Amino acid sequence: MQSKRSRYLLYLIILVLAYFIFANYKILFYRYLSPEVQSKTKVSMVLDYINRYYVDSVDWQATGDQAIKGALQTLDPHSIYLSRAEVKAVEESFEGRYQGIGIQFDIVADYPTVIAVIPGSPAAKVGMQAGDQIIKIEGKSTYKMERDSVPKKLKGPKGTAVKVTIKRPGVDKAFDVTLVRDEIPITTVNTYCMVDERTGYVWLNRFATTTSDELEQALDELESKGMRRLVLDLRDNGGGLLRQAVEVVAKFIQGKKLVVFTRGKLKRFNEKFYTDFPRKVRTFPLILLINHNTASASEIVAGALQDYDRALLVGTNSFGKGLVQNEFGLPDGSRIRITISKYYTPSGRLIQRPYKNISREQYYDELWSDSLKFEPDTSKVFYTSKGRKVYGGGGIQPDVVVAFKNPGKSAVWILKLLENRVFFETVEKWNSGLKIWSSDFEKFDKKFRVPDAMLVTLKKLAREKGIKIPPREFIRQKKYLRNRLKAEIARHFWDSAKYYQILLENDSQLAEALKHFKEAEDLLKIKKYRKK
Repeated sequence: MQSKRSRYLLYLIILVLAYFIFANYKILFYRYLSPEVQSKTKVSMVLDYINRYYVDSVDWQATGDQAIKGALQTLDPHSIYLSRAEVKAVEESFEGRYQGIGIQFDIVADYPTVIAVIPGSPAAKVGMQAGDQIIKIEGKSTYKMERDSVPKKLKGPKGTAVKVTIKRPGVDKAFDVTLVRDEIPITTVNTYCMVDERTGYVWLNRFATTTSDELEQALDELESKGMRRLVLDLRDNGGGLLRQAVEVVAKFIQGKKLVVFTRGKLKRFNEKFYTDFPRKVRTFPLILLINHNTASASEIVAGALQDYDRALLVGTNSFGKGLVQNEFGLPDGSRIRITISKYYTPSGRLIQRPYKNISREQYYDELWSDSLKFEPDTSKVFYTSKGRKVYGGGGIQPDVVVAFKNPGKSAVWILKLLENRVFFETVEKWNSGLKIWSSDFEKFDKKFRVPDAMLVTLKKLAREKGIKIPPREFIRQKKYLRNRLKAEIARHFWDSAKYYQILLENDSQLAEALKHFKEAEDLLKIKKYRKK
């Protein structure tokens, strides 16, 4: 009897030990587990400790959100968490219209930082630009502000105002800007026009669902006006829909050609995208303008057209955003956007620039500091279809490097003129005297010159609004001010497309690009380059 009882006791002890080991094997054998299981174990233990012992109530929604964000931040600069509100905003930006200030942003160094400005938006009208850090909204610090809180504070009904404080690279002091919210139209062609009797110009600001159709319409109209060569402007184009980028490339390349391919961890994410659909193809000489804000889908276009020797690229090195994200839905309607593969140009160049072992702040600071300092990785040599050397190392390098020269772009007093609508009000005061020009834009474009008296009106209005204009800078910036006033007149009597067309008259990169059409023509004529 005693031995039977002892046996039962032994079985019980073994059962308890087995249960204990089973329940705690991850702790007991922790060092033998894979890094993935180790991390999951630690996170689970931390949440359990918080639940059991934390003295106050816990906002589990916020705790979970922060845990997800922290995990994604360790991966790369473009893998992010999207709240339900952010998901809605993203869908609006590609499909329809919304009311706000018109920027794309990211959290860099714990502050909302402008990645791109939508042309024609309130942000564009007051002179905001990529790289601007929004350090305050309505006087309240944005330091470590939640990503989904930023659009909530910036978006609002049309006609309402929001004041933001900006810290800009290269400007010593932060400054305030008041923006009047407006409807943000989701059109992707800013403007198109004939630069001269045979040269067309089209400015694409992003790739959305309508881009291919908008571009086709612009090209048809320019061709009807005699266009025999084209400048396609992709500067400050932050990208967008991949399929639209493929369709844009297809307008300039004949036959079935590879535009871009991807490589990922899983075979199903290894994809190739071709120009394998019916379309009208143009064969005239082509120049592409790019800069440090040319990113993602626009880099796919630039890389493909360069690899096929179809376009001459002019400007500065592009952004270098070549990571492909896929969105995965979560039960509450939020999503995570995770990098699943990388983009490569037809020649095999990786578009993404290096991001490992640097902070998100460094990743963007290096870009905005000076894209002219970029040195291609000469150890990563690739060849175009005709045998020209091109280099990897991140981004797309232009064939002709040309910096953008605009000394007035970051002058705080000019930003104040824009913010306080001084250009607009100057034109309003001159309205009656300007009406004689309102019937014929081409005549206005070719013959109208802003008179000195109009600059006097601008200075007077600025003084009334408390804006101090340094006398020497005023003289130095007269060309810029005249161009802005003329552009404002064009918008007043016609539309935003004409406004941008006039601004191009003061565009140093475009002026330089027009000098290089001989090289663009040679690209089409030469059958093969000798490899050196």
